[in-house]
Amino acid sequence: MPYAANNSYSISFGFNLPFAEQAEFLRQKLNLGTKAWDDITHSAHDRSFVVAGAMKADLLADLHAAVQKEVDGGTTLETFRKDFREIVTKHGWHGWTGEGTAAGEAWRTRVIYETNLYTSYAAGRYAQLTDPDLLKVCPYWKYVHDDGVTHPRPEHVALHSLVLRHDHPFWQTHYPPNGWGCRCRVTAVTAPGEGDKTEPPKGWDSIDPKTGTPPGIDKGWAYAPGASVADDLRKIVEAKAGKYQEPLKGDFLASAQQVMGQGGVKLQDIDDYVALGRSIVDKLPASSIDAGVNPLYTGLLKELQSQGINGNSVTNINKGAGTSIVKQASKLYPKEWVKASDNYGALEAKITKKRAAYYPQLDQIVVTKYNLPTSVHEFAHRLQHVMPELQAKFAELHRRRTAGEELLSLRKLTGNNFFDSDEFTRKDKYVSPYYGKEYKGEPLEVMTMAFEAVLGGRELNFEGKPLANSLHNLYNKDREMLNLVVGLLFGWTP
Repeated sequence: MPYAANNSYSISFGFNLPFAEQAEFLRQKLNLGTKAWDDITHSAHDRSFVVAGAMKADLLADLHAAVQKEVDGGTTLETFRKDFREIVTKHGWHGWTGEGTAAGEAWRTRVIYETNLYTSYAAGRYAQLTDPDLLKVCPYWKYVHDDGVTHPRPEHVALHSLVLRHDHPFWQTHYPPNGWGCRCRVTAVTAPGEGDKTEPPKGWDSIDPKTGTPPGIDKGWAYAPGASVADDLRKIVEAKAGKYQEPLKGDFLASAQQVMGQGGVKLQDIDDYVALGRSIVDKLPASSIDAGVNPLYTGLLKELQSQGINGNSVTNINKGAGTSIVKQASKLYPKEWVKASDNYGALEAKITKKRAAYYPQLDQIVVTKYNLPTSVHEFAHRLQHVMPELQAKFAELHRRRTAGEELLSLRKLTGNNFFDSDEFTRKDKYVSPYYGKEYKGEPLEVMTMAFEAVLGGRELNFEGKPLANSLHNLYNKDREMLNLVVGLLFGWTP
């Protein structure tokens, strides 16, 4: 609905009356561990939830949730203080500024609570004020000082009733709040009214050498909260991820992935994907095959679906025997990967009573009837062919883990004549020796076996005995491989 034009127009919200844009701004922040309050400054706060000195991921997550609860429900500072005490005790957090005295705790909790409340309010207001429909009728913004503060800043009082166009450079540095405890705000108006100021004070754009900000603006506050919400988060992630060690690194990457979505951040190496996967796996139910269905498997699929990562089956495929099971298998993979298969070209699926295979020169998958894990495996070969950069991740891990190992005959190693005499592998610590099989020096089974184990959903063979290549086995015996697969599922796009 278009906004009605009138000179006194404003969107009226109090700081203690949360609204959708405010809550969403805070919700979309990633948890960022910092040692000091000025580890990050200015608009980096738009994308980062920080509490100075809080480095543990679980601690940050709980503090973030506590502040989010206040913003979502409009509860009080005293409620937050109660939550803060419980969180600090739960995580054994010590050494935080203000610890040890009632006055210190009261001060610290107020700073955390009010800073997040006011900046999220301002960012939510920024989202509203920049609405194109509103800007058509209210292209001017008016600075409003809160006269109810106990210690008003003279510089902020001087800005009261200043009216400038929304795109004036003044707002890039002076959009409130402009410091700790600042409760100034902005309203939208159609034009300056009687008695309004229309020029910023002299020297507004000068820089105080002590703070690095304009006069009257606290250090680190010379930015418009919310103005960079749509900006690329990659710079923050890239700058911080390389400095963190596990487990903080993985938890940070998982927080970024949840905010930005699958592939939102292009991670630098396979260790980053392993770290991301580790953080995700740690939050899922532990692996168990006692009750038949592995809770880790169901938890993983639920998380993929809840984030909208998978759920689409391949469409560029023939109609006939084998199509149904291949489509079912493809649906387990990320949508962007399936899309890459469709875009590459038509895929043909067939049923066989012999050995399943993928023939890239024919764009053909041959699978056994009703065998989902095998179909998951062969569709991974299809993806391997379509997206060689994904295969490269597994090849890198294989070469790193098997450096110096000799090639061994799969038939002799396993005692199974099912394998041909020309099939060779590098054993490593894989849960199945077939992982290390190489084709003219290229390890093409690492990726396919790993996805079969993680997405195939089968833990027992037809005799009811545990399978070697299973999710449960990866969880207990090769967590690095499991973490890499999960990290790629959630974090990699072609």
